[in-house]
Amino acid sequence: MGPIGNMYNGMPDGYTLGNVTWTGNITANGPEISFTGHSFQDIEAQIRQANPNFDWPDHNVADLSLPNKAVDRLSCDLPQFWYADKFHVDDGIEYLRGKTGRCHIDAGPQFCSRISCSYDSAIFWCNDRDSRLSIDCNLWAQYAQDVRDACTTDDPSEHVKGQEFSTYDWNIIIGYSKC
Repeated sequence: MGPIGNMYNGMPDGYTLGNVTWTGNITANGPEISFTGHSFQDIEAQIRQANPNFDWPDHNVADLSLPNKAVDRLSCDLPQFWYADKFHVDDGIEYLRGKTGRCHIDAGPQFCSRISCSYDSAIFWCNDRDSRLSIDCNLWAQYAQDVRDACTTDDPSEHVKGQEFSTYDWNIIIGYSKC
């Protein structure tokens, strides 16, 4: 998929929006399997089609041994993005929290996947490397939470937009996107 070039669709000029791939186990002691989709909701639907009894670990009680973050910088000043609704971003972060497995994204720079979107409030994962990237999926929620906490407007509307960069040349963006 080529550059979208319209911030009303979520990505400004110069960014490419594409798929994300998840690799992990969907059965106890089963082999690792990969699924690809345009969002994590897409991937989860494929997983549940392959195994209707599949459940993610309960992140409130399970020890997910979260990987260490390697934060480079965080910015709330994204003039090329519109604001998302904080309430729906919170839902997206909660949805992504505890997603185990490895997630993969194609080479960048500025290649992104919309990993969560509800009611036009999106969380994007972007790769700025010139090679394919693979990370622990549960890092997404940690970075998105940082953006939400630092970049929510200080007014009754409670909107949010922002971007947090990893030292490993990838980032999480929160902003408006037509779902």
